[in-house]
Amino acid sequence: MTCALPAAAACLVAALVPALHPLGEVVAALAGLLTAAVLWTTGRAADRSARPWRLLAAAALFPVTGLLVSVLAAPSSLLEEVVLRWVVIVPGYVLAVVGLLGMVERAALRRTCPRAALELALFATAALVVMQALLVGPGNGWTALSPVARLVLGSAVVATAATMAAGLTVLGGVAAHRQRMAAVLFAGLVALCVGRGTGTSAALLGATDAVPATRVAVVVGLALLVLARLLDAAPASDPAAAGRAAQLRSVLPHLALVVVVGLVVVPLALGVVPTPVTLVGALLCVGLSAAHRWVAAREDHLRGARLRRDEAYFRSLAASTSEAVLVLDARLRVGWTSPALAALLGSTPADLAGRDLLSGRSAVDAADATALRLRLEAGEASGLLTLHVRDGAGGVRCLEASVSDLRADPAVASVVLHCRDVTERETRERALEELAFTDPLTGLPNRAGWEAALAGAVEGSAAGPAADAPGRALLLVDVCGLTEVREHADRDTVSGVLVELGRRLRATVRGDEVVARVAGGVFGVLVTGDGDTADRLADRCLAALERPVGTPAGVFDLTADVGVVVVEPGLSVGELTGRAETAVAAARAGGSARATRWTDALGAAAARRDRLREDLPGAAGRGELWLAFQPIVSMDEQRVVGVEALLRWRHPELGDVPPREFVPIAERAGVIGELQRWVLREATATAAGLPDSDGVPLRLGVNTSASHVAARTLVDDVAAALASSGLAPERLVLEVTEATLLDDGDFVAIDVQALRLMGVHVALDDFGTGTSSLLHLTRLPIDVLKLDRAFVSRVDRDAQSRALCEAVVTVGRALGVDVVAEGVETPAQLGVLRGLGLGFAQGFLLARPLPPADLLRVLREGAGSLWPGLVGLSHDVFPAAGGPPVRVVRGA
Repeated sequence: MTCALPAAAACLVAALVPALHPLGEVVAALAGLLTAAVLWTTGRAADRSARPWRLLAAAALFPVTGLLVSVLAAPSSLLEEVVLRWVVIVPGYVLAVVGLLGMVERAALRRTCPRAALELALFATAALVVMQALLVGPGNGWTALSPVARLVLGSAVVATAATMAAGLTVLGGVAAHRQRMAAVLFAGLVALCVGRGTGTSAALLGATDAVPATRVAVVVGLALLVLARLLDAAPASDPAAAGRAAQLRSVLPHLALVVVVGLVVVPLALGVVPTPVTLVGALLCVGLSAAHRWVAAREDHLRGARLRRDEAYFRSLAASTSEAVLVLDARLRVGWTSPALAALLGSTPADLAGRDLLSGRSAVDAADATALRLRLEAGEASGLLTLHVRDGAGGVRCLEASVSDLRADPAVASVVLHCRDVTERETRERALEELAFTDPLTGLPNRAGWEAALAGAVEGSAAGPAADAPGRALLLVDVCGLTEVREHADRDTVSGVLVELGRRLRATVRGDEVVARVAGGVFGVLVTGDGDTADRLADRCLAALERPVGTPAGVFDLTADVGVVVVEPGLSVGELTGRAETAVAAARAGGSARATRWTDALGAAAARRDRLREDLPGAAGRGELWLAFQPIVSMDEQRVVGVEALLRWRHPELGDVPPREFVPIAERAGVIGELQRWVLREATATAAGLPDSDGVPLRLGVNTSASHVAARTLVDDVAAALASSGLAPERLVLEVTEATLLDDGDFVAIDVQALRLMGVHVALDDFGTGTSSLLHLTRLPIDVLKLDRAFVSRVDRDAQSRALCEAVVTVGRALGVDVVAEGVETPAQLGVLRGLGLGFAQGFLLARPLPPADLLRVLREGAGSLWPGLVGLSHDVFPAAGGPPVRVVRGA
């Protein structure tokens, strides 16, 4: 294509300068060779679409061959030269026609309709007339020519007309994506035929000076052939160009008819009589045009009837379906509605047509219409949309619409909504939702409704509160005393009490605040206001709940613990609930009928408990647990006769964690059994290595939890610990609480009996707390009784405590049970207890819990002697029997 302009310019210059006429001939021949090369080499040889192009490439070589033949033959006259060339060129036109027809699929040729055939015949006839007039002239120029010249011009007229008709066939028969190529190809063929035909005519009619100018058209035509080949090899990228090419194919025959009419009228106006060929051709073109118009009118009529039938068919289908259809134009005005939609709304399609979906007159809810408009503007029209539509009776119908945005489709240019009436389904879903979110007993929101309300509060806080918008807070109310109601009344009474409590809470809060029954006797209140407002409301709720509740079964007094949490941005529903539960637990720990607001300190304590709960299971394996041993001293002998093993935990980050903090966590976490098995193994192993005290082996006391006893592994664990350590069973004392021994399960008595048969002693720990009774001492299978520090702490200043201690000592002596006083911290307490005849004591006055190394040093260096009266005044030492003074640890 880059060589086309220089070649055309060279031919034009050669036409203007007579001395350069041979240059134009050479340039045209080279252009033909180059065109043949491009048409042959472009595309793959195995591609079927390349075969017609190779035929055209071969056809482009025939004019070059004709030039060579005329040069080599050296004809004596111009007529002979023209004849020689056309004898060679005519087969090239035949080959070109075959190649052009090969570009069209055979099926497309067989499907040619009468209308297309008439268009092709009209164009071919017009092409013959035009080429005849162009090559011979409007007048009767045939008479001045010799028979040979007439034959040459006649063949030129037929060949060029046939070639252009074949080009028109390609333009109408190829696929849509090749229409652009076909249009360029047709233009190139017209240029070639006109150029070569007029050149031959000028040579035969004696106008040799005009022959070089025709080579410009030949070069342009060859260039267009090359361009068409390149377009056919490249994928189509302009669908509009294909449409324009199809329109050109329908218009060209009629343009040719106009030219033919002009060839008849203009010469007549100038006084020149057209040739018979022109007149006959013109009449034939007019007849073909009339036939074409009749066929076209008949096809249009049939097509219109078919379209009307199709429209009626699909309109009937749309009208018969139960699915309502709404068609909106680009401005969201109602263009068409199906009868089903009109009947649903109690109207007619004509009444709905033209209404603006966004106006106040529209039956569609304004919020839903706005949502539809926003989705269309955002390009998110796909999917389902819920529309609430007012019907003719004044009610509201709920429609589920699938939206199809077809505004980009020129055939539709509308938004189509396929709607289904889901009013009943929405009603059922709303009823199910109310059932799912409502507590059937109190009529308040249940836990799911409560969490939904919290989620709304969280979303509101996350969006950022306005300057004048109030804050939100929640109250978690845990009612206390319902267990007593269940014990003294039936289930209906408990339900009535819960209903009354819910009514009181509902009456205490404002109308727009949420009150929910979260679970059992736990209620939730979502408050509008800040933390101080929530605190005041919590006090009012407590006052309302503490009023006695009258029932047929009697009057019940209830209390509650309330946790208050302020809703802060960034908190989730789970975090709010966790904070509220932490605040309730803090209120319960601080005393009954309290309201506690969540603070960072409470959060830190909860986080500490969570951390301890996570780290406790593997503490023994990480070496964080250790045992301290508190000596038990004989009152009579004033020496150590036993030790109590106490579990300690040194956390690597939190430091020393007291037992009163981590033991309850271990029980709730279910790892107390694992910890106590570790204590048994370590304590028995340590006690087995302790020296005797004055020749008497020391006893080892180990605390046993109720969870360990309930796990039914205590006997096996004790046996395993004794076997691995080698400790004598009679040296082990298991300290069990009274509640554990009085458990209703038969296995407790069986396990305790099995332990005693093994030789292990059982001690009753913490006697004097809970439901302790002297009557139980006569029935419990115990060997040791340990007085709780609650008795001992007042024994030196409270006569009743002293009398109780004396009674316990007397009963113990009568039953043959050793009595040990715990928590002895002052000399006065120790003196009173010794005066009562108590046998054993332990406490800070005597010694604090000691690590094994310190305990071993006391037992070895002090010979086991440990008594406050032996403690030195300045250096805390006492003289060992027959030995130097020994330092001991005490807790006076």
